Amino acid sequence: MGLVIGRFQPFHLGHKYLIEEALKVCDKIIIGIGSSNVSDKSNPYSFEQRERFLREFVNNEKLDNKVLNIVPIVDDPDDNVWFEILIKNTGKFDVGVGDNDWVNGILEENKIPVVRVGFYDRKKLEGTEIRKLMKGNKKKWEDRVPSYLVSQLTK
Repeated sequence: MGLVIGRFQPFHLGHKYLIEEALKVCDKIIIGIGSSNVSDKSNPYSFEQRERFLREFVNNEKLDNKVLNIVPIVDDPDDNVWFEILIKNTGKFDVGVGDNDWVNGILEENKIPVVRVGFYDRKKLEGTEIRKLMKGNKKKWEDRVPSYLVSQLTK
């Protein structure tokens, strides 16, 4: 069983790629929503909104039997505390899948293997850039997220 962690601010096609790649490595995954306790300029969507985006993705992609759970992962400045909270929320998992160096470092320190899948079209599919486009309405952003989420993101 694998673990994928992201902030999903908002959920975009790069996240879709990450989850699809994780499911090539693992039969089943848990998705952790990082910074679930943070609300600021870089984290405008609440945990509940992001969970809704992910559940919509899971339903539309027919992954109900592959995504076992979607859980909050709160930020903590102490890596050991963060890891304890992570395990409490996720339960046991065999491998982390993702490209966040900080998360991967903590997992590896705790003897959990990590699979780095690489970012997919990172320049285009980066949350900060997508949020900037959404706010400025200068350039289309809709092609950077799954089409079934566009209406939820414009509310």
